[in-house]
Amino acid sequence: MAQSKPSPETRTEKLAQWAANLQYHDLPEEVIQRTKELFIDWLGCTIAGRHHPAVAAIVRFVTQMGPSSGKSELIDGSLGLSSSPAFASLINGASSHVVEQDDLHNRSIMHPATVIFPAALAVAQDIHADGKEFITACVVGYEVGCRTGEYLGKSHYEKFHSTATGGVVGVAAAVARLLHLDVSQTLSAIGTAGTQAAGLWQFLLDATHSKQVHTGKACFDGIFAAYSARDSLLGPRDILEGSKGMGAALAPGETDPEAISQGLGLDYAVLGSSFKWHASCRHTHPSVDALLALMAKHQVKFHEIDAVVARTYQAAINVLGLTGRGETVHQSKFSMGFVLAVAAKNGQAMITDFTEEALEDAELREFQQRVTMELDPEIDAKFPKQWQGTVVVVCKDGRKYTESVEYLKGDPENSLTRAELETKFRALATYGGVTDTTKIADLQQKGWELESQSSLHGFSF
Repeated sequence: MAQSKPSPETRTEKLAQWAANLQYHDLPEEVIQRTKELFIDWLGCTIAGRHHPAVAAIVRFVTQMGPSSGKSELIDGSLGLSSSPAFASLINGASSHVVEQDDLHNRSIMHPATVIFPAALAVAQDIHADGKEFITACVVGYEVGCRTGEYLGKSHYEKFHSTATGGVVGVAAAVARLLHLDVSQTLSAIGTAGTQAAGLWQFLLDATHSKQVHTGKACFDGIFAAYSARDSLLGPRDILEGSKGMGAALAPGETDPEAISQGLGLDYAVLGSSFKWHASCRHTHPSVDALLALMAKHQVKFHEIDAVVARTYQAAINVLGLTGRGETVHQSKFSMGFVLAVAAKNGQAMITDFTEEALEDAELREFQQRVTMELDPEIDAKFPKQWQGTVVVVCKDGRKYTESVEYLKGDPENSLTRAELETKFRALATYGGVTDTTKIADLQQKGWELESQSSLHGFSF
């Protein structure tokens, strides 16, 4: 009787094999350095978001449901609480996605730091992994998560928050690498993560807290997927491209299968991730950069502007069109009109510019109403590989100016300097209520020396 031929290796299997086998010594120096930069950036975002009501509610849940002490620390050390990896990352993941300054991987339309770092840090603390193991796992998590998001594409993003859906898959892979799972176990972890993937945009319509749930639960569920795979729970082997998998179920339009495994080890996701300089939805950033450049170039003042047209891509219109007026600080960061009003008036759109007082500022609200968004087909065709924008400003005296941006401040092609990253870190920590400048400096330095850390404990403020 003739033996049946083995089925060809799937792209997901190739991805799992790469993830399970990656070693620290395989990583280029620029990948290691960028991972440290992204980690420090995430750390600041996490402490900045610690006082949000969603985080407080999740903390209360953890104190009731999770262990009240464990090996995994909370970044907010003032809570006096530690827990298991799943519950600690639930809190840290939620906290880091509050202030809208966490990183953005352009091609996948994902915020990978806010899911990969909290999960990997909590697990590294639990199993006593060192800094090199941690960095390696985070590179794996970025790669698998972002490739999942890129595969699912723009049509998926129209319905689902890709940070949650691609994020849980990335978390599972990062944790699998920390646990030293083999290829088959890693594939199971990815499969179990993918079958839990969820995250809907409905929260933007009524200014609720699902965005923090998305990141916290991606951490929690990805950890569950990896730990249970270690203990022989079997997950679907082709969760991405299978006939009933994520692509078929969650992407109504075209997917990009080549993104799953093409260029592994050559094209690292951490190097394709952008830092967020402005404290608002990343879809507003092309227009903010263009507007600030225009005002500086032509010496246009806030009170001189009669109207602004933000020419952008469809995904920005879809997301930013959901928030209406923007009734809360968080929701206002998803209003193109309000964000451009803040930028025009203050010359910046930093974390301290979005406040309850700003929501009541009549000048900002009046300016907001004079901002419109228009679809630009050329800009749309380049998205998400490139996030570009054009603004047209009409002044009250009839002057009219146009400005476009190709690369945003914080993009890999226009990245933040170390000094700018440290300035941002200090601002985020201060916003989170940390006044001990020595502690801030010490944690920054600990992050810069991440690869030499024998223990991942001690990153709490």
